[in-house]
Amino acid sequence: MRRGGVHGVEERPLLPEPDIADASVRLRRWASTDLACVEAVSREGILPQGTTVPAVFSDDAGRAWIKRQHARREHRQGWSLAICDSASDTAVGCVVLLLRPQSGVAGLGYWLAPAHRGRGYASTAVRLVTTWGLERVGLARVEAWVEPDNDPSIAVLTRCGFEREGRLRSFLALPSGRSDALVFSRIAGA
Repeated sequence: MRRGGVHGVEERPLLPEPDIADASVRLRRWASTDLACVEAVSREGILPQGTTVPAVFSDDAGRAWIKRQHARREHRQGWSLAICDSASDTAVGCVVLLLRPQSGVAGLGYWLAPAHRGRGYASTAVRLVTTWGLERVGLARVEAWVEPDNDPSIAVLTRCGFEREGRLRSFLALPSGRSDALVFSRIAGA
């Protein structure tokens, strides 16, 4: 932790320093050069229903979305990072840790552009950001809420050491209606 801010209040770094990476994936701040990734997800149609990705893409809408991702950090809501291929630095998806009202708890979210699914990017990104959050930031718990029929996300979470804790009935509000959510978590020291 660093000292700083107003009246000596302790502040945590709001973005990983240095970037979080391994041999295949780099997690970094979103850049204006990442518009193609946002556009690919926007045009898919399904992901914009449950995320803040623009449902109708334009360069202006894509830039506004990237600006909102930066604002999450600036407003101390959490971290939104581009999932990038380490070799090319091309953005292929998004991973977020959003702070919950409970101290030391963050919610995990992630998505990949359609052309980059099934290559291990999601599992690597989830493992990297969760480990960083628990070990470097000092979070006590990272949790994820997943629709019960989202088998690919359930598989990612299971591979990354998350445990299923339960089911929240009629918890998620989506444009198509309400959905149950399965709760998964990974806790510090486990």
